[in-house]
Amino acid sequence: MKRTYTYLIFTIISFFSISASSTDSVSTFYKDGAFVSQYQRKIKVSNKIVSAVTSDLVSDFHTTPGNLFNWALKDLGLQGHKDNELIIVLKSSINDPKTNVTHGLFDVVLPGLTSFNNIKMDGIIQKTNYANGQTKVTADIIYSSFVIKNALGTLTIIPLSNNEQLYISNLKIEFDWFFNLFITKRRYKTIVEWRIKKFTENMIDESEKRQKAVKSK
Repeated sequence: MKRTYTYLIFTIISFFSISASSTDSVSTFYKDGAFVSQYQRKIKVSNKIVSAVTSDLVSDFHTTPGNLFNWALKDLGLQGHKDNELIIVLKSSINDPKTNVTHGLFDVVLPGLTSFNNIKMDGIIQKTNYANGQTKVTADIIYSSFVIKNALGTLTIIPLSNNEQLYISNLKIEFDWFFNLFITKRRYKTIVEWRIKKFTENMIDESEKRQKAVKSK
């Protein structure tokens, strides 16, 4: 199975408190060696749909990560895309149900420059439902032998009025020293930022598709 493990961690996104803004925007700033990004958008779907879609996201990540490239990670231009400045090829991905840790092994290619093989990365993805109706899917890289020093992201879905939901993706990521030199702000936008927005849009598209299917019954 050849899929991009790191972008899965990148694009399933909070270190921060979330406010229910209606702004449809993506923003990034760089502080203390870390990139911090956020994208948010409102849509009309039910809490039941939100629960089902986020549960499937976590389930696929743990058991059938390749299926995510059919919906949550669809059209992200991954895995050897000709325009990529950085290519990450997943060689294996195994989830330990006892610890909830997913162990990934992959290669990193900088086209025209160099490649790094058999990089290990461990991550935890989990879903939390809160009493106020919020749903949060958290992705946390707890170990990386290279590429990333620290990374934490969440997809938070906040219920508003009239079955309206606010989808918010956040990512805070600090690269390893080598990639911190390579990943400039411009490269970050090319490699990571647009994928945060696209991932969120994919989650929204799947939610709206399921909502329409319910209404048509």
